[in-house]
Amino acid sequence: MSSLTLHEVAAELGVHYMTVYRYVRLGYLDAHKDGGTWHVDRRALDDFKKPASSAGHGGDGTAWDSRLVQRLLAADQAGAWKVVEAAQASGKDLRAVYEDLLIPAMHTVGDRWESGTVSIAEEHAASQLMLRIISRLSSHIARRGVSKGTVVVGTSSVELHVLPLMIAADLIRLEGFEVLDLGCDLPAESFAEIVAKQQRLIAVGVSATSPDQVDDIRATIDALRAAIDVPIFLGGAAVNGGDHARLLGADFGGPRISDVIADLVALAG
Repeated sequence: MSSLTLHEVAAELGVHYMTVYRYVRLGYLDAHKDGGTWHVDRRALDDFKKPASSAGHGGDGTAWDSRLVQRLLAADQAGAWKVVEAAQASGKDLRAVYEDLLIPAMHTVGDRWESGTVSIAEEHAASQLMLRIISRLSSHIARRGVSKGTVVVGTSSVELHVLPLMIAADLIRLEGFEVLDLGCDLPAESFAEIVAKQQRLIAVGVSATSPDQVDDIRATIDALRAAIDVPIFLGGAAVNGGDHARLLGADFGGPRISDVIADLVALAG
């Protein structure tokens, strides 16, 4: 497939080179680096020139998650953050940035890795970049008013995926809770020990992405039950729904954080 430099694209579109560069860094136009120079595949440029594509340059129908995926897979940290900033400038609040950009983009990268269209190295680089974005966004979450109580979140001792946990923690914070995020790969006894020391504890959450850790999930929940007397929720891709979460020992849960937030708010009264 033929490719063009950004200068060639600019000439074809009749715009300045920096305009094309901005299209690339904001995720409007898919591009890749080759020898330190940005190149655009002919098919990507043709798609960009279609009316439906052009109409999406910042309008309400913008596929922000797709633009973010482009920049993540290009390992373009500055460009990825520019996509997030542009989405916020278009009117998306923090919750929408997580739900409409970060979560779908993370799933897309994971799906492409599973299908073999994205390499392990590309997936790792994209995940690290996503971690940096979440860390940056987290600093902007400020609770207003009185705290609804404390929620502690963590994983079993065999869970290695930290991004879903970080996103869940931030979305719970946005609901007005204090959140203690213990990260992943945590021994059950250590999880229980820390949880038992918390004040105004409302609930404890366990994140699980792999269905093959059933025994570890149950062991973690059993350890928590022995230490505290508050509801425990289970979330993540390893959970099929509320009934499955209860089967594994939790009080409620589901595959998405939105499945549990309403229950948490109800617990807080």
